[in-house]
Amino acid sequence: MNTRILLMLILSIALGASGQLLFKGAARDLPSFGELGLLRLAGTMFTTPLILGGFACFFISSVLWIIALRSVNLSVAYPLVSLSYIIIFLGSYLLFNEPLCWRHWAGAALIVGGIILITWRH
Repeated sequence: MNTRILLMLILSIALGASGQLLFKGAARDLPSFGELGLLRLAGTMFTTPLILGGFACFFISSVLWIIALRSVNLSVAYPLVSLSYIIIFLGSYLLFNEPLCWRHWAGAALIVGGIILITWRH
């Protein structure tokens, strides 16, 4: 896997995680399902800038992912998606003040170790 493809995969993963963080930010401000009902809630969701930004992140992420998959085995690329877990827990901590504990860091170390084992020499 060359550097260009690796960067494309990492950007794709970062954009996917960013989309999730944008959805979380939007979800905090949305009215409850009971307040609006399904149709009005859907209308509100699809006009909320953070949600639209999340969809844009997912779209660009998907395009990059598909391009990268032309050059790398899915069995090597897909485990890299687990990096999104690390991005999400860091983003959740920084943006939403969600707590982090030693288990997060231990899990992150295991994820990175697994990625190194899977991608070694690819």
